[in-house]
Amino acid sequence: MSIANYLTALDEQRDALAHNLLAMGVQASETEKLNTLVPKVLQIPQTKPDVTLFRASIDALHDYGESVYTFYNDGYRSLSGFTESYLHFCCEENGYAIYYNQPDFNWVRTIYTMCVEPVHISPFNKIMMSYKSGATDIGEMWLVPKNNGTLSPADTARYIYEAIQNNQAVSVPFGWLGTVGNYINVLHECNGISAGDYYLAWKAITDNTSPMIRSVKVKAEELMPRYAMLRNRARR
Repeated sequence: MSIANYLTALDEQRDALAHNLLAMGVQASETEKLNTLVPKVLQIPQTKPDVTLFRASIDALHDYGESVYTFYNDGYRSLSGFTESYLHFCCEENGYAIYYNQPDFNWVRTIYTMCVEPVHISPFNKIMMSYKSGATDIGEMWLVPKNNGTLSPADTARYIYEAIQNNQAVSVPFGWLGTVGNYINVLHECNGISAGDYYLAWKAITDNTSPMIRSVKVKAEELMPRYAMLRNRARR
């Protein structure tokens, strides 16, 4: 490699490092030199705790009854309010999992589910959903940028739904996998997502999938191996 090509490669590495430091929440600029950027890798937190947006348990309605909302034929409803009308949606019989079932909703009905508390997302996060599904099929999941106003939970749900309908949400690659009656944990990548605060939402249909969701989490950021190596060098 010629010296010119080598210097160009170094510039590209510097720019990439600055970009990824910003994505991990560390102030950095492409105008900085490598010898100032590399020590900043020490400022990247090793891990952040997972954020649980829903977990099925006897306390599910207490813990998530007002932070998870639905949109269905009867408008926007909190999880607590929704289960008063649709008795199998989150009940003891099903271990308090969220269940898009046919006894409550009949065949091929669409329900949107929205988490109205924002969570910080970067390209290095993963969204983990634990669920059962009766069939493999396409699905839809979105991240909606946080509204900076002061909204009630119901108004936040409306904001999320309208952002989805107006193509102002970021799609997350997602699909249901047939599970033959067993729960599976599926990780969904956030590659290409600009770091920021978002609301998570997804759509389910009471068809052959009729999914039953046990938990939804945003998994902690993973420190990329390249930057883990740089962190170790910066400590020396």
